[in-house]
Amino acid sequence: MNKKLGLSFVGLIALGVLSACGGNEQSAANEQEEPLQIMTTFYPMYDFTKNIVGDEGDVELLVPSGAEPHDYEPSAKDMAKITDSDAFVYHNENMETWVPEASEGWQEDEPAVIEGTEGIALMPGDEEGHDHDHDHDHDHGEEGHSHEFDPHTWVSPQMAAKEVNSIKDQLVELYPEREEAFESNAEDYLSQLEDLDQDYTDTLEDAKQKSFVTQHAAFGYLALDYDLNQVPISGLSPDEEPSPSRLAKLKDYVADNDIHYIYFEENANDKIARTLADETGVELEVLNPLESLTDEQMDNGEDYVSVMEDNLAALEKTTSVAGEEIEPEDEEGQEEEDEHTVHNGYFEDDEVKDRNLSDFSGEWQSIYPLLEDGTLDQVFDYKSKLNQDQSAEEYKEYYETGYKTDVDDIKITDNSMDFIVDGEQHKYDYDYKGYEILDYEGGNRGVRYNFEAKDDNAGEFKYVQFSDHSIEPTESSHFHIFFGGESQEDLYEQLDNWPTYYPEDMTKEEIAQDMVAHE
Repeated sequence: MNKKLGLSFVGLIALGVLSACGGNEQSAANEQEEPLQIMTTFYPMYDFTKNIVGDEGDVELLVPSGAEPHDYEPSAKDMAKITDSDAFVYHNENMETWVPEASEGWQEDEPAVIEGTEGIALMPGDEEGHDHDHDHDHDHGEEGHSHEFDPHTWVSPQMAAKEVNSIKDQLVELYPEREEAFESNAEDYLSQLEDLDQDYTDTLEDAKQKSFVTQHAAFGYLALDYDLNQVPISGLSPDEEPSPSRLAKLKDYVADNDIHYIYFEENANDKIARTLADETGVELEVLNPLESLTDEQMDNGEDYVSVMEDNLAALEKTTSVAGEEIEPEDEEGQEEEDEHTVHNGYFEDDEVKDRNLSDFSGEWQSIYPLLEDGTLDQVFDYKSKLNQDQSAEEYKEYYETGYKTDVDDIKITDNSMDFIVDGEQHKYDYDYKGYEILDYEGGNRGVRYNFEAKDDNAGEFKYVQFSDHSIEPTESSHFHIFFGGESQEDLYEQLDNWPTYYPEDMTKEEIAQDMVAHE
């Protein structure tokens, strides 16, 4: 009797344990299947994310339809929506300028933050102008002065695809259990973007007129990726009628450049359209930057792909008609003037000043490993599209020779340099030995600042020269370095190899961004 009771008791316990395990497994399954709540900032982020997430979550749009994302500031209610979400997807701080400050008050991973352009280098912004100041100590140049970045990547299907991949990768990292769905959804959507890109390529590769005139410089990435020339005109608004003097000037500009279309970001009102058409003979067309769609557009099923197809049709009205390259207003001769600067290697001898080793002090990393691991590939792609003189592969081969070095890091103080090769240190004290001005075949010039090790046994680090696009005392932001054991004169002949160093605390993505932004 007791034995039977004991067996029954054991059976009940076992049944309870099995039930508990089954309940836990079901609870975990339910938790996994619970849809994610994802908040996105403005329309492209919403559309990209929605296509990746699919049935795995609910994707919401923060910036109201028809609103201007550039001017948007979140309300307290908006902030609550963000922090109640599982994930928050934004483009980058150059577009949503409020995000860095706002996110400081969020708890870690509440929400998880996804930056759409993570790992994507941006072009310099056109609003602040494009500063081409460079000092060439060889036949290339990267750096100039800092300026804002152009956030409008999504207007190019090629860049849109990169951003979709970036968002997808970050979602997979956050929610690995949903990887299969995210990858499958993204693959389907990227196929649509690939078809869109092909449509743009097929339509624009043989453009008879490559210049298109816009109300605002929002289409730089599209122009770069499809070999077009964006020509922005200032002082035009879809909401305000131009002044008589502006109309007179615009009339001359349109006539001089045989312009048939000016592209607005949204439909201008009828009065302005009639005024511009009557006074200048030009037609107005819409080139939608897709920063926002109206409720009506979304209700009608319009989306990123369909609007971009409309943009292509609008562009084709200009590109299908032969014409000369259109010059920006009031900029004739400006390009040559801008290029002939001190930083580009145009200066007088008496402008060059002595410098101390302290100008280069700090801990520095070679960017050669970034070339080897592919981080700089987007830099070479950008240079190729911008300059149209070499392929991205040819640029990479050129810089492979230029950046190559076995010195991984350099630590510099006011009077010493420590060259680190495979973990081994080579540290010596140095004296300043003046500078040398070099003249180049291209007509520009460079300056080498010379230092010599006090130790006669310094070997290949006996003679050292710096070039950093400056000709007077200033703290260096990066530099090219030349070193050898023969003489300073021997180093002056070294023009094909210029190992380049950036601050040790910069990430490789920050370095790539810096190089693109100042190309």
